[in-house]
Amino acid sequence: MAKLNLPNPLDLWFLSRLRRELILYLVILFLFWIASFLAFPKLFPYLLYPYFGLISGKSLVFISIEEALLVVLRASFYIALALTIPVLMLRLWKTLASEFEDYEKRFFKKVLSLVLLLGIMGLVTGYFLFTPFFLKIFLYFGNNFESNLRVYAFLFFLLKVILFSVIIFQLPLIFALLIKEGILTRELYGRRRLYFWGGFYLLSLLFAPADFFGQILLTLFFFLFFKLSFLIAKIL
Repeated sequence: MAKLNLPNPLDLWFLSRLRRELILYLVILFLFWIASFLAFPKLFPYLLYPYFGLISGKSLVFISIEEALLVVLRASFYIALALTIPVLMLRLWKTLASEFEDYEKRFFKKVLSLVLLLGIMGLVTGYFLFTPFFLKIFLYFGNNFESNLRVYAFLFFLLKVILFSVIIFQLPLIFALLIKEGILTRELYGRRRLYFWGGFYLLSLLFAPADFFGQILLTLFFFLFFKLSFLIAKIL
């Protein structure tokens, strides 16, 4: 008689708990979305601060009846998503921690803490540094034209810049993991210095293909991240 392979009760318990955590997160995200939507008139000036810091006296426009509503819905959703992602990470960590050994728990706890810290640093840098920087560059090329910017286009631009900033601020952690595994070393950098700088510049081309000054700035950021990754590797 063939033996039935019954599922492990511990696996079923783990999957059931994981599903509960994801459902709970979706509920929390929905509540934050509603709260952000209702509070959006107060949040909106902060989203437009980089724009009005450079262009005063010229409001953003929308060109269709439903565009304003869609902008508020999408922007409030992204705000709620940014606020609740740390909650999701912490809840998932509590669920997954029971499956790890003690040394693995310490390691992943450090990794998650660094992910959150670097993400916050990327968000702040993207908002206060990258967004005004790229706005100055792009608006410089529009000096010969009459600007009539759409609110949707600006908020989408702001979201892209901040998202890109948060992503590139995770690079030191990625470099640190490669250093910890012995794939990247100071000796390798000393022998292949030009190749590393070329790689950093290629990465900057990927993120800012049409902006030479942005490419130079990003290349310097990637180099600083690479140096910082040696310190993070020691922490890990």
